[in-house]
Amino acid sequence: MDTELKNILVKLLEGQSKLESEVKKNSIKLESIETKLNTIAEIQKAHMDQNEKAHTEVIKPLSEKVDVIELAVKDTSKDMQELKDKFDKVEKVTIQNTYDVAYLKSVK
Repeated sequence: MDTELKNILVKLLEGQSKLESEVKKNSIKLESIETKLNTIAEIQKAHMDQNEKAHTEVIKPLSEKVDVIELAVKDTSKDMQELKDKFDKVEKVTIQNTYDVAYLKSVK
């Protein structure tokens, strides 16, 4: 029985040794994976910052152009309103002139 217990103990110790070896391998692999994930995270952050900067560089000129267009539309709208008012006046004068010409023809 003594040898049987010794054999079991030896097998348990060998199994424990194998497990410790596997745990070490897995720990090394995990460290490697962790390093790679950190690298990926850094690269992703750099790309995100770069994209944000590029986005800002694109949006700023577009925003300025939109502001210029907005001002131009407002100015054109004012001009159109002034032209409409002047056209209304010209139309009224033309109508009056038409009546005056018709009256003068009828008086003749």
